[in-house]
Amino acid sequence: MEKRRFGFIKYSFLLIAFLCTFSVTAQDIEAMAKAPILTMNGGISLSQIATYAPDNPNADPYALYLGGNLSITALGVVTVPLSFAYTNQQLSKSVSLPFNRFSIAPSYKWVKVYAGYTSMQFSPYSLAGHELFGGGIELTPDNGWKFSALFGRMKKPNADESDPSYRRMGGGFNVEYQHEKFDVGINLFKAQDIADTNPFPNPDSIPINPQDNLTGSIKANLNIVKNLRIGGEYGMSAVNRGMTTGKDDFNLLHTKGDMAVYHAGKAQVSYTFFVNTIGATYERVAPNYTTLGAYYMTNDYENITANFSTSIKKINIALDGGYQRNNLDEQKTNTTSRLIYSANISSAITEKLNLSVSLSNLQAYVYVNDIYSEVTQTNQFQNLDTLNVTQLNYTASLNASYLLESSKERRQSTNLNFMYQKSAEAQKYSNFAGNDIFNTSLSYQFSLIPSQFNASASVSNNYNKMPENMYINAMTYNVSLQKTFFKLLKSSLTATFSDMYNQEGAVSNVLNVRLSGGYTLAKKHNFNLAMTLLHTSGVKTQNQFMGNLSYSYAFNTTLTREEKKLKLKGNF
Repeated sequence: MEKRRFGFIKYSFLLIAFLCTFSVTAQDIEAMAKAPILTMNGGISLSQIATYAPDNPNADPYALYLGGNLSITALGVVTVPLSFAYTNQQLSKSVSLPFNRFSIAPSYKWVKVYAGYTSMQFSPYSLAGHELFGGGIELTPDNGWKFSALFGRMKKPNADESDPSYRRMGGGFNVEYQHEKFDVGINLFKAQDIADTNPFPNPDSIPINPQDNLTGSIKANLNIVKNLRIGGEYGMSAVNRGMTTGKDDFNLLHTKGDMAVYHAGKAQVSYTFFVNTIGATYERVAPNYTTLGAYYMTNDYENITANFSTSIKKINIALDGGYQRNNLDEQKTNTTSRLIYSANISSAITEKLNLSVSLSNLQAYVYVNDIYSEVTQTNQFQNLDTLNVTQLNYTASLNASYLLESSKERRQSTNLNFMYQKSAEAQKYSNFAGNDIFNTSLSYQFSLIPSQFNASASVSNNYNKMPENMYINAMTYNVSLQKTFFKLLKSSLTATFSDMYNQEGAVSNVLNVRLSGGYTLAKKHNFNLAMTLLHTSGVKTQNQFMGNLSYSYAFNTTLTREEKKLKLKGNF
């Protein structure tokens, strides 16, 4: 039943695209007559990686990565973009998004149709960028209206105990209207686990229950008087965390089971005068508020904030401060209330010196990669599945850049960066829960412009303080040289050394040396060969040698009708 419904919706989207292609007015015909009959541009890339690791029998000796894109435009009005990616590597389930993917998004004037892997952003309270495999449509006419809708598979069945799941289907729509004095919008999103896709061989050992979610929001913004803007959004989410009846059908909502309804809302006002903007925001998200349309959701909080931004000569200032509390239903043992704030100050003090400082104790989700993964990475495809999603409670940063010299012959500059991040505790998806992370780096860049030579050097320190007086510290040194010969042959040599230790002493030393050369043929064929040596010493000494041979090709072509003859022009 669910498969037939999904197939019907998918082919309906393709039918809409087909009909839109041929619904042409007289005015359109005149524009189409002057446009090229067909234009195409795109490219393909192939990367092959060979690995020899005598000290690591589990290393994969061969890896292949293939990707490409193609964009076709017919008569200047119908555009069909196409992209794909493939790898023979088996990435772990910790990756949020699939790597092997296919997507197509044909468009005609203000009509755009999606097929394959796609995502949309309705609202932070409903559909907030979660990717799905299916179809969608987006209508953006010039009369102020905007309509978008999509439907497809959000998750595959997975019996892995680290991330068990049923097949999850989802779909929804978003309608907006924008006017000079106001704009309004409404959206609705539905996601449901299909219980008959149970991936677990033993029904008694199923670690999760099928879920059902219907969520949506209403939003509006008003410009009552000049420079004064008032807006707000109200969201509601009905979640059934354990469907018990009718669970095999994709219905609007299953009410029997572990059913609960949650509410969220946000209101804001802002006023602009001269170069200043002042405003206030109130937001409340109920405890346990969740939506299956978002990967991560922060709930159980109430924020009351005020903000101010201005420019004073060369200084840009943005300030945000207020009050936050949790335990809104008083169901927890402890209640936390605190002042929240964020500040960002930046300035081009002189033509050579730029400074910026930022502070924030607002909660945010970020991807954090550990320093060991960074210094041992030998190609751009490695460690795709080692990212950790971390919730930050506090962030402070300082960045200073100084231009030492700038002329037609030479350029020299330095950069200093410091960042402190404090992560929240007790997180399911992060190895950095409850940590204090300090990152400091100092870098220098030098360029000889006529000879196309670039050199850079940097030193950085990463200090990760963990609970129970544990820590890991890493000092990393990097040197990079780049030289271009005959404007076609590019070469580079990069060496990185990292010394890591913790509270018990030395952990490891890592040396990563990479030599690469690239050649461009006819401005569209790019060949690159890279050789990498990775040496690690510590508890166990290991050596790894890698070769990466890659090729990329880009093209464009145009088919026109000139003097009653077809002419094909392009760069192949």
